[in-house]
Amino acid sequence: MTLKDRREKSDARENTLRNFLGGSRNSKKGGGRNFAGPIIIACAVIAMIVAADYWINAGKIYRGVEVGTIALGGKTPEEAKKIITERTTGALLKEIKLSGPQDFSRSAADMGVDFNVSRTVDQAYAVGREGNLLDRLGERLKAAYGTVTIPPDVNYQPEKARVQVENLAARLDEKPKDATMDIVGPEVEIVGSKEGYKTDVAATMKSVNGAVEDMTGEAKIVGEVLKPQVGTSAAKEAGEKARKAMSSQMVVTSGKQKWTVTPSAIGDALDVEKKGGGIQVSLNRDRMRNNLANVYAALTVKPVEANYVVNGSKVTVQPGQTGVSVEDKKFIGAIEDGIFDGKHSYTVPVTKDEPNLTTTEAEKLKPTDLLSSYQTNYLTYDDSPGRVTNLETASGAVNGTLLAPGEVFSFNALAEPLQYEKTKVIIKGKVDEAEGGGLCQVSSTLYMAANLAGLDVIERHPHYAELPYIQPGFDATVWFGALDMQFKNTSPGYVLIQEWVDDQGYVNANIYGKPSGVKVDMDSQKVSESTDSEGNPVTKWVTYQKITKNGKVVFDDVLHEDTYKFLKPAEEDNATSAEVPSTQ
Repeated sequence: MTLKDRREKSDARENTLRNFLGGSRNSKKGGGRNFAGPIIIACAVIAMIVAADYWINAGKIYRGVEVGTIALGGKTPEEAKKIITERTTGALLKEIKLSGPQDFSRSAADMGVDFNVSRTVDQAYAVGREGNLLDRLGERLKAAYGTVTIPPDVNYQPEKARVQVENLAARLDEKPKDATMDIVGPEVEIVGSKEGYKTDVAATMKSVNGAVEDMTGEAKIVGEVLKPQVGTSAAKEAGEKARKAMSSQMVVTSGKQKWTVTPSAIGDALDVEKKGGGIQVSLNRDRMRNNLANVYAALTVKPVEANYVVNGSKVTVQPGQTGVSVEDKKFIGAIEDGIFDGKHSYTVPVTKDEPNLTTTEAEKLKPTDLLSSYQTNYLTYDDSPGRVTNLETASGAVNGTLLAPGEVFSFNALAEPLQYEKTKVIIKGKVDEAEGGGLCQVSSTLYMAANLAGLDVIERHPHYAELPYIQPGFDATVWFGALDMQFKNTSPGYVLIQEWVDDQGYVNANIYGKPSGVKVDMDSQKVSESTDSEGNPVTKWVTYQKITKNGKVVFDDVLHEDTYKFLKPAEEDNATSAEVPSTQ
């Protein structure tokens, strides 16, 4: 109880005592009975009690007086000081202790605590001795039949204590550490997990404040233990799995051949990763495959494709070879399934690898019969040496070409990379000279041979004007980078394309293949003749095609319609270096 508390209660006690002694000071004279005698007697008794109490407690703190939780009743001030000093040694006088994950102590001064024992004892001794008579009697009665608590005279600076608590938190706080498992060579290394800690500074300060208030000087460090995600037991379990895989060398066999993989190499092929609160050990397929590279090399034989050797119109088969390969998915899968169960012996599964074109298939698809033949006479147009050279160059690029079933032939792909002589060409509807003259006669001759062989022409373009070396509607012009002549091998086997220039003035094209029962007839007819705005003749031709397969007509209709215009002599300012003829 503070001095203020005692003064506030003195008036209440005085009124109680007056009532006990015979009423209020403001009682009117003459009213009621005369109590003067009893009052005098009561006062005398009280005076005697007070005197006795004074002599009994002279120089001592009244019974029932406490400081904090320390009872000081009946003690002299010196004794009280000694008791307080003994009870608070290591607490408010010298240090405050903090217990938790680790125990610490900090001086009272560092914690901002200044405890004045003398002033505290003086306040305890003053109980029942200060104030008027009624105040003193009231406090004595309360102390005798209850407890009067005197708060210690302490100057406390919480902000200083908080600095100390935060410093301790910096030392105590630590992140949890997961257990680890590493593979080093053939050995397993395990580092155990470690708990972390997070100090609750606010809660710890509350405990420090309480330790100051109750004078115990003993506070608790409040915080949370942080658990690691991966415990030591998980690391040990993963380590045992890895040790089992590396417990001995791995033996791999295939027939009489044998290979070994060392425990270190096995360990090198293992992956270790944290997953789902544990450590997962698994086989790295790629690294295990690398460790078995010598096995794959010894057991892998690449297949050799069958091939054709062309000698004129004769085609012979160059035999292919069956290869051998390791059944990778099955082999590595078996190792992955068994290595962690301690299995260290494996037989390599192998399979035959057939080439895309086997010898048997090549014989079956080999071109054997002449399917079509077509020729055009170059003497009727231009037999200059340069043009004949171009005819031979382009024909040579095509000659001997083998086309697989379903493969597309492109004239430009073969002819474009070559060099050609400068000779007569058609450019923008005019006769001129440029490199590449004669290529269109080669492409037109082959175009007709492809049609007659029953192959599917997928790109063809007519010339600007009618040409003397081929019937209108049968021609196919080309222009590198723009116009091509292409056809697809729709026959049941390979086709051999032959094209050459003979000494009699002809460009010849033969196509050999497997007989398919297909026969093709071609014809073209002029259906109209007119003149353009300048009076030059313009003709229109319709080309017909009839296809019979095994004696049955499967197509008999118009193949295409072409319009041809009159050729004009070239003017010098219209000359160009185009390699191939222009079309309309």
